[in-house]
Amino acid sequence: MGKDNFIRQIENSVEFKSLDKVVKEELTAQDAVQTIIDMTMSALSTHGPNKQGGIGLPDYNVSLAVMELAQRLEPSKHTRLVEFISHLQKQTAVDPSTNEPLKVQGDILWTDMPSFGYTELETWYEFGGDHKDPCDTTLDATQRVRWVNLNAFLAQLTQAADIHYPTPTEEVRFFPLDKSLRAIWTMGMALENERPPASLGDTAATEAACQWFIYAAERLWTNVLNSRTYPEASGAGPGKRFDKKGWTGYTRERWGIWEDALMEARANCHEERMKKLIDDALANLRRAVNE
Repeated sequence: MGKDNFIRQIENSVEFKSLDKVVKEELTAQDAVQTIIDMTMSALSTHGPNKQGGIGLPDYNVSLAVMELAQRLEPSKHTRLVEFISHLQKQTAVDPSTNEPLKVQGDILWTDMPSFGYTELETWYEFGGDHKDPCDTTLDATQRVRWVNLNAFLAQLTQAADIHYPTPTEEVRFFPLDKSLRAIWTMGMALENERPPASLGDTAATEAACQWFIYAAERLWTNVLNSRTYPEASGAGPGKRFDKKGWTGYTRERWGIWEDALMEARANCHEERMKKLIDDALANLRRAVNE
């Protein structure tokens, strides 16, 4: 299936149409959540929990709809989308015949957001749709906007996520709406690249990094204060320019390098819009530290 056909299929779903109404303020986030829950329970009574096209379909369609709308909408329009998914994630679907939580692929609806993780990951890796390099200044304009918008949405979602930072003796928990790892990937691409930040100031990679600081600097700094780390396989290690560093997550040293890289990018940036964006990112980065 081609990308355009896939998007049309998403647009035709009831889930997309409901979320589009939420964004346009024609439907409240709470009412949209109730619509999704009703659809899930209807699918359960029709198909049962384990049949094709059953309870997993609304979950999957919601995730696709959120990803598509996040890429289309400018960051200032993401608020109601964040409100919707934050409210949905607080719900637990229960099978009335057993009084047990309903599960999709072993994850609880909606608490674990079963489809959201992999649909978000796949969407992020598409870099706006065609898997082109966000560090390339010739990246298609539409593709760039979609990917930057996605990062802005993930930043807002991460800032809003309810995260519990474990003590040294506690096991690290998974928080479905927290995409702090994606922030590290973006910073690695834009600010730890083997190419100097001065050459990346007008790219989608740097623009996406700015969105993370503009919308989630407080969360990212809290990650630093809690020395948040990730397993080796997660890709949270340093970018190529700092490959001898032992980072596996958020550190004060790394934060300082990000700030320096943004300043370097700003000093060599030729696009007024990007200059302002980097200024906003730096202001939020510094505000988070000083608050």
